[in-house]
Amino acid sequence: MNLYCNKLGRQIRDLLTAILLLGNMASMTAMADYQDPLDSPALIKTAAAQSLLLDVARAGGRLLVAIGERGHILISDDQGQSWTQRPSPVRAHLTAVYFVDADNGWIVGADGLILYSGDGGISWTKQFDDRDADLRGPLLDVYFSNPSNGFAVGVYNKLYLTHDGGKSWQIAQDRVENPDEWHLISIAVSDDKFYVTSEMGLLFVSEDGGESFSPLQTDHTGTFHGILSRENVDGTDQLVLFGVGGKLFTTLDDGESWIEIDTGTTAGLFGGTWLADGGVMLVGADGVLLRGNADLSQWRTEFTDNSLPLTSVIELNNKKILTGIGGTQIIE
Repeated sequence: MNLYCNKLGRQIRDLLTAILLLGNMASMTAMADYQDPLDSPALIKTAAAQSLLLDVARAGGRLLVAIGERGHILISDDQGQSWTQRPSPVRAHLTAVYFVDADNGWIVGADGLILYSGDGGISWTKQFDDRDADLRGPLLDVYFSNPSNGFAVGVYNKLYLTHDGGKSWQIAQDRVENPDEWHLISIAVSDDKFYVTSEMGLLFVSEDGGESFSPLQTDHTGTFHGILSRENVDGTDQLVLFGVGGKLFTTLDDGESWIEIDTGTTAGLFGGTWLADGGVMLVGADGVLLRGNADLSQWRTEFTDNSLPLTSVIELNNKKILTGIGGTQIIE
């Protein structure tokens, strides 16, 4: 009996040893096969145009550039009717795209990633990433005032500046009065004022061209995903702030007073644009579409037929190009 037990014990021990060895070999193989998405080019997929797209921008007159998950970059030169995937140097998620003119554009994304195009979105190169930072996380928006000067913002109070078109980027989060390091989410610019949305109902404002940002507390305590700004004839600014839970606030006087709009929905609002007729359109979860008139006093809430979440919108020749889950949509 003892002999049988000893033999069985050795068999179990040998089996466990074999399993552990196989597990270690599998782990080593997986590690050997792993490629950092920041160092791996995006795969060219026929279905890329139907993947999750997070932002779209216009490069010059007709060309549109849309970006999204797994490093996907797509362009359209027929007003969004068809899309062609372009090579991307990364397989990481891309969150925002901005073109300062017909040629020069930037994309931001995961782990402080910044990509650059000097040919209108046809080709892209990587300028920067901060994967070695103590707090890793994505950049969420980017803005350039001219081909040389720009800044990008992201989670944990990330703020990066460049004065040479992105050839070098400097961390500048000490310019923001944000000791709790709330996320910096979206950028809007009106004349010489810079606005950056955040959490806890905070809006950071710079009146010196981005040299310093001071906090402005709104009548909200949640997160603002996006902001639109434009200048009044008297030099003050109109602002549209929107975010979690369908919350929407407007101001016509630089934020001195705020008006909360009853949107009739709790769907999160993620993107928006000024329209050619002076109005505004916002988009978000559940396929929600919010349309405001020129003086921001009247709003209408509708939903797309498919109810797929929407992430951004731009207007082109009276058409609205929408991005989100499932790629792009066009509404008249």
